Amino acid sequence: MINRRATRGFTLVELLVVIAIISVLMGLLLPAVQSARESGRRATCLNNQKNIALALLRANDTNGFLPGWRNVSPNPANTVPPVTVGGSPTYNNTPSWPIVILPFMERNDIYKNWQANAIGTGVYLSFFVCPSSPPDSMTSAVLAYAGNCGSASNARKADGVMLDNANTSSSPLYARMTIDEISDKDGTSTTLLVSERCITGTTTFAPALWTNLVTTSGTFVYSGVATAVPGFGIWGAGAVAKVINSGSIGPPGQASQPSSNHPGGAVVAFCGGQTGFLKDSLTQNVYGNLVNSDNANSSSSPGQNWVPRTHMLSEGDFQ
Repeated sequence: MINRRATRGFTLVELLVVIAIISVLMGLLLPAVQSARESGRRATCLNNQKNIALALLRANDTNGFLPGWRNVSPNPANTVPPVTVGGSPTYNNTPSWPIVILPFMERNDIYKNWQANAIGTGVYLSFFVCPSSPPDSMTSAVLAYAGNCGSASNARKADGVMLDNANTSSSPLYARMTIDEISDKDGTSTTLLVSERCITGTTTFAPALWTNLVTTSGTFVYSGVATAVPGFGIWGAGAVAKVINSGSIGPPGQASQPSSNHPGGAVVAFCGGQTGFLKDSLTQNVYGNLVNSDNANSSSSPGQNWVPRTHMLSEGDFQ
């Protein structure tokens, strides 16, 4: 006698239970995957800013001062100042700090090409791009990072660290900034050098480009589109509720302060070469101290009320 055993399949209830269990597991797994991906993107951003900071420090060692938001053009056809109008020098095609550090980022080939042609190129450079703020295409010279340029006046050495190096004034207030001077004042570990500035979600501002040439005569511009200076700092004397990742478009919003697409804050680099993460909860007074390189000599710039003269920072204030 043949013993036939009936095969038994899943019941509808059992199938629904299995699907529910898989759904729960996927719900638990996906956030972990997204978190791991963001951790990787943030690590890349930290590494980018580390390399940029080291390039700026190498430029300081080589030239004797930090690159500024505006620098003398190395091209003889664009010597600064090329002409004088009404007693005031007129500046043409003065490069900002991203172009100046290219030789120290192992891209001297691009720098020489720019130097010879007095124009920028549309080369996509991954070390200037935050992976959490990717451009629409890899065919433009997108720049996700900005230098500490202080306030919109940028007229004193204490006001940021990237000054107007094309300024020909003999006044010590306009002199070039050095790492040694920062070390002797507030200290390199509590003075910002570079930050993310990823302006997104608006049609008012276009993405910054590292090929931007500053063509204005000493005017510091945080806003604007193609001519915006790749800098961050303090714009305006009014108090703000949120400094990092401010939701406002105009001053003192994303155009002038650190912003990113990382959850909870923005990646920064300090004048000592170390990197860090400034949280959204950072207060405006602490931020003002981080931007200012000599709090004992805070300027009369629009941001002066953000910089208490008596407060000395400790790393616990912003970590």
